[in-house]
Amino acid sequence: MDFKGRQTQKCPRCGGKALINQTKCPDCGLVFSKLEYATNKAAGERYKAGERSAIVFVKKTPIDLKKWKLILFGVLLGLFGAHYFYTRRWWWAIFYLLGFALLSVCVIFNGYLVGVADGALIDVLAFFVGIYGVCWIFDVVRICLGRFKIPVSIPKHMQVVENEEQK
Repeated sequence: MDFKGRQTQKCPRCGGKALINQTKCPDCGLVFSKLEYATNKAAGERYKAGERSAIVFVKKTPIDLKKWKLILFGVLLGLFGAHYFYTRRWWWAIFYLLGFALLSVCVIFNGYLVGVADGALIDVLAFFVGIYGVCWIFDVVRICLGRFKIPVSIPKHMQVVENEEQK
C-alpha cells in the first residue's frame, strides 16, 4: 500500500502502517477502537493463561491504570521496579529488584570491597550499577513523555462478544 503524503498510524501489535481514518490494521486485523476497552489487568490474566498473542503493548495509559501513579512509582520507587510491578511486567520488575540488591551490596560493603577486592571487580560492579541507574532515569523520562509501553488486552468477556458478532 502506498502511504506517500498521507497521515498514518503505527499498529501497536504488528508495527505495520495504517491510514489515520482506517478502523483496523490491514496487516494483522487489530481493531483500533477495541484498544479503548483494553486493560492491563486483562493482559495479566492472558499472560498467566499463556495467551501472549492477545497482549498488545501501547503507549497510551489504559483505563485501569492512572498516569499520575505510574509517574509517582517511577520517580519515587523506580529503583525497586515499582513502575514495572504496577504495569504487571514481572520480568523487568525482578530485573530492577536484582539491580537494587546489587546497588545495596555495593553501598553497604564499599569499604570492604575497596580494601579486599582488586580494581577489576569494583570496575565491573560500578559498570552494572551505572547501567542500572541510567535505565531507571531513562524509564522515568519515558513515563513522563508518554513513551513507556504498557501491556494491555481486551477482557475475555468482550472477546466472546466480538467473536459472536463475527459469526
